Amino acid sequence: MGRVRNLLFVFALVVALAPTYASRAATCASSVGPGIAPPTRVTSGTPGFHASWYGQSGYMSLCMGTKATATVAFYNTGSRGWVAGRMGETAYLGTWMPEPGQDSASMLGGDGTAGSPATGWPRYNRLAVQPAAYVGPNQIAWFQFQVVAPPVPGTFRVALRPLIEGAQWMEDFGVFWVVTVLNADGAAPPPPVAPPVLTTTTVIASYYGPGLYGNRTACGQTLTTTLQGVAHRTLPCGTLVHLKYGANEVTIPVVDRGPAILSREFDLTYATKLALGCPDMCTLSWIR
Repeated sequence: MGRVRNLLFVFALVVALAPTYASRAATCASSVGPGIAPPTRVTSGTPGFHASWYGQSGYMSLCMGTKATATVAFYNTGSRGWVAGRMGETAYLGTWMPEPGQDSASMLGGDGTAGSPATGWPRYNRLAVQPAAYVGPNQIAWFQFQVVAPPVPGTFRVALRPLIEGAQWMEDFGVFWVVTVLNADGAAPPPPVAPPVLTTTTVIASYYGPGLYGNRTACGQTLTTTLQGVAHRTLPCGTLVHLKYGANEVTIPVVDRGPAILSREFDLTYATKLALGCPDMCTLSWIR
């Protein structure tokens, strides 16, 4: 009799709690923000394949695991039409930089390969193909693709860019799609952390080494022609320094003390001088 009573108690407890969990799960409601209107005017008639962003549907706030359809319009500003099914003439939207990167898979959608979720994209790195058989000059293509909210709250994005498959990428307008994934209770996640603001200072650097190779640096290392680093008067030993000279950039540690001449900010080791492509004395950008 006692066993039956216990079973009835457990059953009653489950029934009592079931509505509570259901109501909690039902509190999350997805929504779509306002659409973004196209620009008032675009160029047209540029020789070859070209495109211009021409508006889109609103960004979404989705419950975890929810799918939704996004729409992005591109205006054919070139002199050539886009022809579906013909290599070198068909327009697609491809994944782009910075997130997830050119031709990289995205956690917001894909074809189920390369680690992407299966949301009906043509390929894991192609969000959509032109919807019409032919999109002529001065016509608009309304690309549509499905996204899915990842299983964790947060803000996620996928950068996209139009291309003619097998021929060329068209103009990069910095277009991206944002999905905000809500908490289980429907509350918005905290805003993403803003990247740190970088400061660039122009400094003068010289090069040192000849006559000193084999000696111990002030930071306890042996100075050689292959040692990467800089000498600085005050920065702690081991501090990473990001320097740029022309198109060359390096991130190297402080390995010594110097320079002795106050107008110079750094002394470069021989290996760092070579990596940057600096002459014996050069003007650098110090990025921090």
